[in-house]
Amino acid sequence: MRIIYTIALALLAAVVTVLAVFQAVDGNLSRITGIYRFRAGMPLFSGENTKKLHDVCWMRISDLHDKIECERDAMGVWWIRQPFVDRMAPEAVQAILNFTANAKVVSSLERNEETKKYMREYGVETSPIHVTLKVPQGEKDDYTTVARYTMGNTSPWLAEVEDSEALLPTTYLRTNFYGRDKRVHVVSGNILNHFKNGLMSLRDPRPLLFDQEQLQEITIICGEQTLRLQRTETESWSILSPVITAADTEKVNQLVQGLSNLTAIRVEDPESIDLPDTPQLRICLSVHGYDKPMELTLYPAFRKDAGDQMLCYATVNDRRAVFTLQADRRVLRKGSYSNLVNAICDLPVLPDKALAQVRLQNSTTYTNELPVSLEQLRSLKFADVDAADVSRVVLRTSNAVNGSIRLMMVPGDKDSQVGDMWLYAASGEPFRKADSAAVMRFLNGLSEIPVQEVVADAAPGEDMGPLKHLYGLNEPRYIIYVLPRPCVVRATLFGHDLPLVKDRSPRVFLIRRHPDPATGRMSWFGMEEGANSICRLSTKFTRLLALRPEKWKEKQVLSFPISAVRKLTLGFQQAPLELDFDYIDESWKGSINGEDVTPRVNPHRATHYIRNLLKLKANQWLEYNDTDAQAALQNPVFSVKLELEITDYSDAESSIVEQQNESAAGTPEDMLSETDEFDQHLRELALAERKTHKETRTLEISPAQGDSDKPFFYGRIAETGELFILSFDDAQGLAGDIIDM
Repeated sequence: MRIIYTIALALLAAVVTVLAVFQAVDGNLSRITGIYRFRAGMPLFSGENTKKLHDVCWMRISDLHDKIECERDAMGVWWIRQPFVDRMAPEAVQAILNFTANAKVVSSLERNEETKKYMREYGVETSPIHVTLKVPQGEKDDYTTVARYTMGNTSPWLAEVEDSEALLPTTYLRTNFYGRDKRVHVVSGNILNHFKNGLMSLRDPRPLLFDQEQLQEITIICGEQTLRLQRTETESWSILSPVITAADTEKVNQLVQGLSNLTAIRVEDPESIDLPDTPQLRICLSVHGYDKPMELTLYPAFRKDAGDQMLCYATVNDRRAVFTLQADRRVLRKGSYSNLVNAICDLPVLPDKALAQVRLQNSTTYTNELPVSLEQLRSLKFADVDAADVSRVVLRTSNAVNGSIRLMMVPGDKDSQVGDMWLYAASGEPFRKADSAAVMRFLNGLSEIPVQEVVADAAPGEDMGPLKHLYGLNEPRYIIYVLPRPCVVRATLFGHDLPLVKDRSPRVFLIRRHPDPATGRMSWFGMEEGANSICRLSTKFTRLLALRPEKWKEKQVLSFPISAVRKLTLGFQQAPLELDFDYIDESWKGSINGEDVTPRVNPHRATHYIRNLLKLKANQWLEYNDTDAQAALQNPVFSVKLELEITDYSDAESSIVEQQNESAAGTPEDMLSETDEFDQHLRELALAERKTHKETRTLEISPAQGDSDKPFFYGRIAETGELFILSFDDAQGLAGDIIDM
């Protein structure tokens, strides 16, 4: 009896062990029991196994002729390990995993004498593709199967998608993962196109696979020439060799996108290809996170079998394969009509930059169209200056005592919705409000207008003196100093982490008009002090170089508070119209030759007239000695005279600060608070009579003499002698009716 009990326990332990083994290998016990029922509409695999598909790191795929085993490395890249080592196409991996996760049973065909007749049509025995997916289990190289099935041919059925009118193709499939099921199932989804060229089509046709955001350096080697580019901290690119200069970031991004999009039309074993002895080009990519650079080698282009398609071979250092790439666009030889159709199809419908980006992302990349030369990748901008990052600018000449213009930016306040303001000052004069539009035109021209060409480069470390002398930049006509805004850095002071404002070094640009050493023709040349390149400048930019103060002056003709207006005199009639203004009552009194015309004065028109005077802008300021303007204004056709009474608030701020200090209790919090005493002091300041002084502003207006397609008017501020040009419409607006006739 004891022996029988022992034998029973041993048999039970053996059964449990076998079941545990099958559970570890297959992920289920249905293989033993054969208990699993497929029903239409249910997933091919259980939800528990579907969740594990995200962790799949091993797969085996086989057909009648080949078998491959693939693994995912620590970087998430899939590699074919057997029978050769090569990268697997990410699209194929994703397609297999998505198909496995989303396949649903549409119908099941029982295995009987009738269905056996159609086994060739089903394809699960005659042209099968076996797929096995595994996830890690325990120690290294220990896996557990989460899915296994055999795909056949495409079935004639279409499967419906839930909550949609779309229809999906279906596939004949068989699986023994859940028991000893011999039926042929029709499941939703179809990925057979990934196997149309056998298992070799699972190789990744893209030679390079990298994260563009992690790319740090690009080295291009063509013969004896080496071009090296590096990504900067601001996500732009710079060239480090053969010259040190800024790169055209858009062109570099096109190169990076093109390299990422390179797709081979064939991926072959190197033993079957005779590669040329000398490569045409080598491109090395240094990517953050990779131990060694990726290296793409391109060989000279060729035509195969006298065809019209230019091809080239390529290899990479991390794969044992030869890629056949398209080197150039196919040449059509089907007559003028076909060429016309293709030309129309290539017509751009987007801006050039956007069109280039769309083409790079959605079309074939041809190796001959990759920008790989210094001329293609270097920046053709005179200065990569960010207009929003500039705080001061000085423009001066080297041979003039008073020939300089200083520009200064006064930062605004975002909380108060006050924008930045620019001031200008000529040599020896105080700062005045500048025309912000003129300043931005200059800064944008400095940074955005491309140079015509780079005429000379010096190697890194080479003395630029001879080249500067050759192009006259040792004695520049113009010198531009650009001071960037201070930056905020973190520093530890007395154990505290504090923000500190740190000034940045100014950038200096040299410009001169000088004979071209090659042709003798006069051209504008320029360079940045400390840089290694000399450029021929575009006249679009040189026209912005202006030392005359009136070029930078704000276009607003008059600036005054409306509350300061006491009298307005309009001298455009036989007798001048004199208007007295009371700002508190918003009332007007008028007279002509001593006659009271107040009842005829339209107060709304009068107030509107004052507001339009504040909006009046000069088309252009002129020099004080402009002869044409002086001649036209000898007898002005009309004038506008403003008599102002300006209140002086210069002592109000000091009074407020003094009162605040007196009312504070001594703590910082009290000094920042507004007490009742402080409010009372503010009321007293508002009601107190303040010092005033009187000012007069007189505008004299006359039409320009002579015939002109676009008539305009000259203007002058009589008190200062400043001359300006007004448009015809603005000048007519000054002659508006204020009194009812």
